Amino acid sequence: MNTTRMTIDDALKLTNFNRQEIEILTRRFSELTGQLEKIDRPRFRDLLADTFGVDDSLLMDRVFRCFDLDADNYISYDEFLKGMSIFMKGRWEDQLKFCFRVYDLNGDRYISKEEMFQMLKNCLVKGAEEDEDGVKDLVDLVLKKLDEDRDGRVSEADWNGAISKETLLMEAFGQCLPSPKTIEIFLNLNPDEAPVPGANPNALASSARGGVGSGPPGRIRLASPNRLELPAKPMAGPRHPPSKHVHPHVLHGARRVVVAPAAGVPALPAVDKKQTK
Repeated sequence: MNTTRMTIDDALKLTNFNRQEIEILTRRFSELTGQLEKIDRPRFRDLLADTFGVDDSLLMDRVFRCFDLDADNYISYDEFLKGMSIFMKGRWEDQLKFCFRVYDLNGDRYISKEEMFQMLKNCLVKGAEEDEDGVKDLVDLVLKKLDEDRDGRVSEADWNGAISKETLLMEAFGQCLPSPKTIEIFLNLNPDEAPVPGANPNALASSARGGVGSGPPGRIRLASPNRLELPAKPMAGPRHPPSKHVHPHVLHGARRVVVAPAAGVPALPAVDKKQTK
C-alpha cells in the first residue's frame, strides 16, 4: 500500500502537537499498524479501551467513525494525527463538537430520545426495579436539560448552549475523551510508563481512573426519581472553560453535581454524607 503522508511541517500547522509529540505519535501509529500502514477497527478499539479507558462498544465505534474521515473503515496516518489532535489536545469548541458527533449515533445532526435511550440504558445503578421505564425517565430529565428550543431533540446549537452552562454534561452519555493522565502517558516514550498499546490491557486506563469512583465512568445517573447526578469526572485544564452556572446542590466533597428537575417538579434535598457522620 503506497500512501502519501503529511510531513512533520504540515502536521505542525494542521494539528495542536509540537514536533516531539508528532514524532512520538508517528511511532505509536507504526506500532498499531504493522504492515497495513493503516489502523483497522479492532486495533483502534483496543487502543481506546486499553490505553484511554473508552470501553463502551457503541461509543468506541462512534469515535472510530469520527477519526475515519474518508469512511473507508481504516484510519490513515493523516486521520490519526488530525483525530488525536482533537481527541487529546483539542480546543474547547473542537471537543464540544467532537462529543456531539460521537453521541449523534446516526449522523443526522441531532441527538434523539431514542439515541439517548440507547446510550443511557446501561448506566442506571444496578439494583431493584431497574427497568426500561426508569431509563425513559432518565432520558426525559436529560432532554429537559439539553433541549433548549424544546423541539424534542438536541441540535448542535442546543448542545453548545446547554454545555456552556453546565460543562459536566459534556460526557454525560459516556466517556469519549481521554483523561489528562492517559494523554501524558501516551505522549511519553518512557517504556516503564507507556507500554505498547494493546500489550498490557487496561494498564493505562485503570491507573488513570483512580479516585474517580465506582460504576461506569463519565455517565449521568438517576440520583432519585426527579433528579440527575452528573459525572464525577475531573475537568482537564483548558478543555472546559469555567462554568458560569453554580448550582445550589453541589456536593463539593464528592465532586458530584445534583441537577434539580424542571420547574414545577419538586426537588428532593441533597444529602452530604459527611454531615451525617
